[in-house]
Amino acid sequence: MARGRGVRIGERFKPTGGSVFGRSGGEVFEVRDVLGETGTLPHAKLFSVAHPTEHKLIAVNALLDPKLYLPVEIRLIEPDERALD
Repeated sequence: MARGRGVRIGERFKPTGGSVFGRSGGEVFEVRDVLGETGTLPHAKLFSVAHPTEHKLIAVNALLDPKLYLPVEIRLIEPDERALD
């Protein structure tokens, strides 16, 4: 687990397998907000990229545990200038 590192809004993660923390099958979740008050563990409010109305609240420590979640890179697609001709 990556210690000393938080998560940022917009980062994406997917569960590593079927567990109480998420479903397997490649479902991707994006961080919508990070909540944390003094004296409490920070939590990330996530939403499903495929189903944006599905939300869940996960402890940041769990989200950063590679046994539970893996980060997903967001790939930016550059427009093909030739397609505009």
